[in-house]
Amino acid sequence: MKKLVYDIRNRKRASTLLALASTEIGAVETLLNKGLYREAVVHLYFASFYISSSLLCHRLPSNPSHKAVEKAIHQVYGRTRAFPGRYIDLHSRLHELRKEINYRSVHTPEPSKLRKDFDYLTAYFTFARRVVPEVGYDEILRSISGDNPKKVMDFSIDIYCPKTYAHHTRFTIWFPPFYLDVFNTRKLAAYSKEVLRKLRVRKSDEYVAGLNSKLDQYGDKHLLMFDIDSVDAEVEATLNRMGGILIKSGRGFHFVGRHVIEGRKDWVKALLSILRNPVLKTRVDRSHIQISLKRGYSTLRITSSKIKPVTPQFFKEF
Repeated sequence: MKKLVYDIRNRKRASTLLALASTEIGAVETLLNKGLYREAVVHLYFASFYISSSLLCHRLPSNPSHKAVEKAIHQVYGRTRAFPGRYIDLHSRLHELRKEINYRSVHTPEPSKLRKDFDYLTAYFTFARRVVPEVGYDEILRSISGDNPKKVMDFSIDIYCPKTYAHHTRFTIWFPPFYLDVFNTRKLAAYSKEVLRKLRVRKSDEYVAGLNSKLDQYGDKHLLMFDIDSVDAEVEATLNRMGGILIKSGRGFHFVGRHVIEGRKDWVKALLSILRNPVLKTRVDRSHIQISLKRGYSTLRITSSKIKPVTPQFFKEF
């Protein structure tokens, strides 16, 4: 099936839906491993609901009903050979099973069937990631540069080992914003990792690329960046006042501010204020902020590797 064509609004919406699906898939795996099969059914279905919704952004309103999504997935893709029918059947089966668990059945679902459905679900997610146009890092950086045309002098990415922040090879690449129209940052990261491999850096296949907060090779201009363990309505309201982009990264989230902070003193002050914020202080990764202050800039991962298998993806814009 060819990649879908979405406008920017629907790409943002689809990226959010796939990020939600990723969270549900993680929950299913945990629940199945714990033998909590009835609970797993609900998360199996919601993962399918988000995946199917991401494939229907061009056909459905912003908050469609569960019935509307099931009807649309049959109508839009039911007769398309390029769309695997097993995924449509999976969605219908999980929808019905979820209704039975919630309203009618007292029986525990058969574990072997749930695990088979989980395998189908992960394949469905992979299929959707391939055909749904998401919001990439290049687009995020173009947007930030466009909002701050005279303040963003350079962007930079680091290639580093995610096991540790210190005493490992760390490769930094600087580029002015107009180079975003020349190359893709993830391709640049892949080529850079190949350089490390040829230089025989140990376990270079475990390395990842990260976007840096520093926006000027010769000065101290930064974006506010930090890790968040979990997000709820109160956290989102706080981030909304700051303005920025929330990115799903495995089990947690990254936050990248939209506004340029000029001067190291103000950047340090901004990070320390996050550690004191009554809403964020128990949710953020304090060690990430502390090592950022020590290094002189923050880094947030943008690619995956064998020890960080989940590729960070756009979740929400504030």
